[in-house]
Amino acid sequence: MPADAINYGKLAEELHGKLSDGRIDKIIMSDKTTLVLRIRARGKNNDLLVTAAASPRCFLTANAPKGTDVPLSFCLHLRKHIGGGVISAVEALPFERILAFRIRSRGDLGEPLAYTMYVEIMGKYSNVVLTDGSGKITDALKHVGFEESRPIMPGLVFSPPRDETRFDPVDERADALASGCAPDELPAVMVNRLRGLSAVTAAEIANIAGTNDIGLSAACRKLLARPADPVVYYDGGKAKDFSFCPFASVTAERKTFDSLSEAMDEYYSSAGAGDEKSAALTAAKRAVNAALSKQKKKLAGFERDLASAADYEHERMFGELITANIYRINKGDTALVADDWYSGEKVTIKLTENSPQENAQKHFKRYQKKKRTVVSLSEQKAETERAIDYLESVDAALDCASSLSDVEAITEELEGEGYIRTQGMRRGKTVSEPRKYDIEGYTVLVGKSNVQNDRITKEARGDDIWLHVQGFHGSHVILKSKGKEPPRSALLRAASLAAFFSKARLSENVPVDYTHVKDVHKKRGAAPGKVDYFGAKTLYVTPEAPEKE
Repeated sequence: MPADAINYGKLAEELHGKLSDGRIDKIIMSDKTTLVLRIRARGKNNDLLVTAAASPRCFLTANAPKGTDVPLSFCLHLRKHIGGGVISAVEALPFERILAFRIRSRGDLGEPLAYTMYVEIMGKYSNVVLTDGSGKITDALKHVGFEESRPIMPGLVFSPPRDETRFDPVDERADALASGCAPDELPAVMVNRLRGLSAVTAAEIANIAGTNDIGLSAACRKLLARPADPVVYYDGGKAKDFSFCPFASVTAERKTFDSLSEAMDEYYSSAGAGDEKSAALTAAKRAVNAALSKQKKKLAGFERDLASAADYEHERMFGELITANIYRINKGDTALVADDWYSGEKVTIKLTENSPQENAQKHFKRYQKKKRTVVSLSEQKAETERAIDYLESVDAALDCASSLSDVEAITEELEGEGYIRTQGMRRGKTVSEPRKYDIEGYTVLVGKSNVQNDRITKEARGDDIWLHVQGFHGSHVILKSKGKEPPRSALLRAASLAAFFSKARLSENVPVDYTHVKDVHKKRGAAPGKVDYFGAKTLYVTPEAPEKE
């Protein structure tokens, strides 16, 4: 997708033409990463969508989301400082995916104030930063700590990122990249060496250079000189790409739009939600797999160290044998041959030049040290096994996630457990409700995450039915009993849901345990979703995909 500096530079020109001298009438946040600014300009309301989610973007939208019931703190900060302000200019930082909204506002005493709202469209590092007239940060959507190379915190002077290992595509040094480079490899080389280019835009610049027999820098200037004629590209009826003008290097079906914002709105409405969920899911899966790999390496290390320390009882026996046979040891002896008290076999114990008592004490000390090591390693091994079990349960929940909010809820759970570093300060939790089904008049709840599993189990009545697949990770399922025993047909259907929303969803004849909620208990300090249950019975079912919630 060419959401790169070239396209955002053209978008900045478009937004400046539409929003300059416009008043910011309304500011809302629909979730912790998405802003909407309503700007009154040229006698028209314009909704500026800004999101720093997994698929970041910024454009004017006709499909603005609703705000949260309770305003989030960054939203309140923006309302205080730029609410009612006037946009004086919209600019794009040269060959960076950063838009700068210059805003005139007024203070509490009516004094004129200047602010800049920077929108950084940079993948997982995307952010929204507000600075005052001196360039100091007043607040940001995501705070970045001092341990990072580019901290973003209130009071610091804002400094845009700059990759000094690359140069601008209009720099004449870009021309040398084509030398000795195969035409089909050139776009990838350009993306790696030049600032602000996506693969699609790089391919178009390379195509212009080849068609006109000019250098890459001149080809880039030629592309930038093109007038805006926004298009969306389609594949099988689904939006796949967009650009500020038609690209000759793209042969897909296309549709022209009146503005780049409209083209982007069409693209993200058609494909963006799925792409965003896919990007968030990929990021969460990557984090879980990395954590699992780390924990499994730790487990292998603990098992290896335990094996090497497992002979600690031999050390005690060697010390006791030396003590018992001390009268047989002569000065200068290098070994003691004695009877093993347990096996009756002869054992040879090496001796040092030290006294027999000191040799015995050496083995007693080794015994104590290895014994302590075994106890400590056993505890760490058990803790690591619990972590692996938890992460595998999260992986199962991600496999069943059906929406972006599901993935974000699981991601927040991972942040809470310390497996994912929080990107900035938490600005409100993602709202995600459990799956809810009606089976023969009985309500069935299915948890989407471990935190949700805990919640639906905790909030259930004692006589409700709790179900979980046996021997696999999966969702907790609650069958609301309505004060009576549900029919077996409803129980079987709920069990099939428990099997479907688990790692056993592709199997047959899956065992599912069920018991009353009153017999399900969670130990203090247990990981999310981890419970003990008693008095369970087992049903064998084939997983079935549910009907609509």
